[in-house]
Amino acid sequence: MKSENKAPEREGIQRRTVIKGAAWAVPVIAAATALPHAAASAACAVTVPGWSGWSTGHTGSFSAGTCGNPQPESNGMWWQWCDASTTSNYTLTKCATVTMVAGKTYTITFTTQANRSNPLPDSPANLVLAIGGAQAWAGYTVGSTGKSANPGGTNVHQLTTAGNGSNFTNQTWTVFYTAPTSGDVLICYTWTAFQRTSANGSASTDDIGTSLPAIACS
Repeated sequence: MKSENKAPEREGIQRRTVIKGAAWAVPVIAAATALPHAAASAACAVTVPGWSGWSTGHTGSFSAGTCGNPQPESNGMWWQWCDASTTSNYTLTKCATVTMVAGKTYTITFTTQANRSNPLPDSPANLVLAIGGAQAWAGYTVGSTGKSANPGGTNVHQLTTAGNGSNFTNQTWTVFYTAPTSGDVLICYTWTAFQRTSANGSASTDDIGTSLPAIACS
């Protein structure tokens, strides 16, 4: 919930040191080629659409008046500020289609921030990045009751909040993906805000923001 805690670009909260996230890697086998490097790079260049080009889906319910301003924020991050309701989790999914080339290895880089919400006790939240329908990365918070939003699966990391550091800490992550076929690939961010209960945290829900992914190929 966006209440006393504000995004740093509007309230002057000082940004913290960038923390590199550990990421899984796909082995890359170098092969000789007669093509110039620039031509090879152009052949698998990826254009990521702006947020307006991403689809949006929702499940579950949230508490009215907790969602803050329209997104994205002025720094380009998309935040899921809405508090989950007391009856269900709330999930937001945003997806975009990019074009990839079979056999090419892509480097996907993005930056997240997270916020332990006020008032306490807060329920936790998570963010999952899926590429081609499979989880490639996930980040989660742990609420003040100790409830974790760890979704399990591949490449999972606890995000930094006031509970284990500082709110609005920049954390930059790198993920590698080798395209199995040429053509369109769906990239999705899915946020889940945990239902507000006495066990999860009943007063508010943690918040997570992410930048657009930057995608390069080799």
